Amino acid sequence: MPQLTFPLSSSGELTLTVVIGHGRKALLGFLAARQPIPRPAWTTGVIDTGTNITCVTPAVLQRLQLSSTMQGSSQTVGGPVAANLFEVSVSIPPARNVPGPMLTRRDLVVMEMPSPIPGVEVLIGMDILLGCKLILDGPARQFTLEF
Repeated sequence: MPQLTFPLSSSGELTLTVVIGHGRKALLGFLAARQPIPRPAWTTGVIDTGTNITCVTPAVLQRLQLSSTMQGSSQTVGGPVAANLFEVSVSIPPARNVPGPMLTRRDLVVMEMPSPIPGVEVLIGMDILLGCKLILDGPARQFTLEF
């Protein structure tokens, strides 16, 4: 089973690099129109077992010039909130960009993050984590994703 291991952040968060790109349908549209394929966005993400859907900041979605594919709602501490949904590809490369396997989910529906979190552009939710084994090694200050 391929795996990726990351150090915990200095604050103890499960932080990693995340690459957000266009979904397959959009990529096929660019190819059919003979347009250049837009570069994906390299961002900072955090593992969040408290969300069932991966969330991406509006800034990243705008950088990719993505359009919302549908509307949904999310339950927050303050109650339900309407949210824009987007179809993207999400990849998690190895730490420090060393060669190795990359966890990729194509055509993943993500939610626009309703409230930005300083220094975090992506929340990796249970929609990705349920396809992995998450191993937290607190004493070694690292975590591993097997997929």
